[in-house]
Amino acid sequence: MRRLLVIAYMFPPVAGVGIERTLKHVTYLPEHGWQPVVVAPANPGYRLVDPATLALVPAGTEVHRAMSVEPAHLRRTVGRLIGRRPAVGGSVAPGPVPAPRDGLRAVAGQAWRAYVALAWFPDEQIGWAPAAIAAGVAADDANPVDAIYSSGPPWTSHLVAAAIQGLTGLPWVADFRDPWIGNAYAAPLPALHRAAREWLELAVVMRARASVFASAGVRDEYARRYPAWAERFVTIHNGYDLADVARVPPPSRTADDGGYRITFTGSIQGTAEARLLVEGLELLFRRRPELRERLRLQLVGWLSPAAEAVAGDRLAALGGVVERIGQQPKPMALQAVREADAALVLLADEPGRENVPSAKLFDYLGLDRQVLAVAPDGEVRRILAELDWGLGVDPTPDGFARGIEHLMAADPPNRSADPERRFERRSLSARLASVLAGTPR
Repeated sequence: MRRLLVIAYMFPPVAGVGIERTLKHVTYLPEHGWQPVVVAPANPGYRLVDPATLALVPAGTEVHRAMSVEPAHLRRTVGRLIGRRPAVGGSVAPGPVPAPRDGLRAVAGQAWRAYVALAWFPDEQIGWAPAAIAAGVAADDANPVDAIYSSGPPWTSHLVAAAIQGLTGLPWVADFRDPWIGNAYAAPLPALHRAAREWLELAVVMRARASVFASAGVRDEYARRYPAWAERFVTIHNGYDLADVARVPPPSRTADDGGYRITFTGSIQGTAEARLLVEGLELLFRRRPELRERLRLQLVGWLSPAAEAVAGDRLAALGGVVERIGQQPKPMALQAVREADAALVLLADEPGRENVPSAKLFDYLGLDRQVLAVAPDGEVRRILAELDWGLGVDPTPDGFARGIEHLMAADPPNRSADPERRFERRSLSARLASVLAGTPR
């Protein structure tokens, strides 16, 4: 059994979709000859922390906790002192027109975000790096490891791994869950910051023995950007875990209840996606008002404040058609998908969206649920085409409306979405093990 040093800020008790990929590799790599030794934060400042996620870490996993210094810790302390209005569903709570004091808070909040973006580089987790580097080197000194694996974002994880690699000479595999440069959802960067990030990204690609990407489209993008190192680039998609699927109870709805339920899980961050959602539904009901009685769209997750401002009131105006449940633990989200007739992927036609490695898609496939992918021609639609599963439509209100009409009129599928289990977590960890095996010390 070879030992693998895993550098992962996104690890329990951090919660959310960002922990899934690394956690599943930690779970299944031992079946393929690699024993993970994890370096994770002791006091993560990330917005989603749930101690219950610690139960997901396989028993006996060696985890080294490193203290982190993050602006979020100070922000929360100050927030408790001055008091904040509560939030609903991840957005600003409704209320009266802000008083002058609230206006000052908004200005202070903008100033704080600008300070963090400039001073905490490349991300808010850079204060975790010193202790994480020390923890990784100490773990190797105590019981030598054979390779390093790091998962980003946050990109500080790659910087920690690079430092440990430089100190130990260990081979290193860098996993890009999202693109570093060209991330479709990242805020624009000042020119100097962008240049610095480009330099760091190049340094990671040059020094890592292999770079792994969660999307074939992102892998191809990096190959075009760094052709000299393209042979080191590998695609390992996100996936579904059959063990998780087996724990989801069978649906309680009957096939003849007359309704049609579409479920969306996760977050809607962009205003373009929020606008696409409401405009597609409004167009559908203008054309087919009788579908109001049958269709139910279930949102299991949250809208960003910007998305809420665009879509919140208009979704409420649709009445009982849209059910907003809010963010739920993974088992409850999977149960909601199993109860549905179809599941929704929603990506606007904006730069970079075509290569987004949508994690929710694989949960839908693992549950054999019909998929409506309202997305640009790219990664999600390519996977559905390869599997001959679901329906991909252009990300326009007309495409969304017609896609719903088509699914509601079609017979449900009577086969498995992924019969060859290409996207099952064990298979994906086996692929990672083969990449690690090609990185001798």
